[in-house]
Amino acid sequence: MDVFKEKMVRKMLSRNDKICRFLIIVSAVALAFMCFFITIGTPYILFGMFFAALALYGGYYLVTNFDVEYEYIITNGEIDFDKITAQRSRKRLCTIAFNTATAFGVADDSADTANADTYVKASADDPELTNYFIRVRHKSLGDTVVYFTPDDELLGLIKPFLPRNLRENHR
Repeated sequence: MDVFKEKMVRKMLSRNDKICRFLIIVSAVALAFMCFFITIGTPYILFGMFFAALALYGGYYLVTNFDVEYEYIITNGEIDFDKITAQRSRKRLCTIAFNTATAFGVADDSADTANADTYVKASADDPELTNYFIRVRHKSLGDTVVYFTPDDELLGLIKPFLPRNLRENHR
């Protein structure tokens, strides 16, 4: 039986992200006003308007880069993790096969995530949702730990593909 499931998870903004967004907006508006008002009454008013518009667009572009979504795609024993930024760019973070998993579980303080070669964070950072980790032997990334936020349906599709010792620990 073929298995295919897609899941989108929106990353919650942290306090630092919100502060950065606010500072970018204030800086872009201040720069736009400065560019515009310095050139009023001079023959360079068109350049001032152009640079003001450029500053506002740059601020908009930077602020929207904080809108991050992660997409999980399960296909027959493999899962792809993609990062989608501002619904304009997609980047494949990694693809892992469940049969190479060495550890799987809830990402808490007792999780077996130390001393990995690569860490991939594709979680929602939402305190109301449960984050999980999976540790695998990846062919190009080495010993890899992936943090993600699956729902119950996704967990139900993942567990049959895990090695038997991990599957029995997480019933």
